[in-house]
Amino acid sequence: MKIRDFGLEIFFGRYEFSAPYLLAQSDCESLSIRELLALEPGAQEGFLDTWLGYSENDGAPALREAVSGLYSQCGPENVLLHVGA
Repeated sequence: MKIRDFGLEIFFGRYEFSAPYLLAQSDCESLSIRELLALEPGAQEGFLDTWLGYSENDGAPALREAVSGLYSQCGPENVLLHVGA
């Protein structure tokens, strides 16, 4: 059985790494962890101290506070964070 070539994969194979601006991607630019952490001073230490156990059901309090700060009439008690999966 001959399966036809998938047109989108052909397109990406041709242009994904050569186009100056690729507006068809659904993911972010690839970075190493080192490059990512270098974007913010002190981030490496925070990353290394990250707790990998269970967290609070509503999300980390500091992150809920930061998200609520984006809105004028919303406090952290009105923010629920989840992974979306």
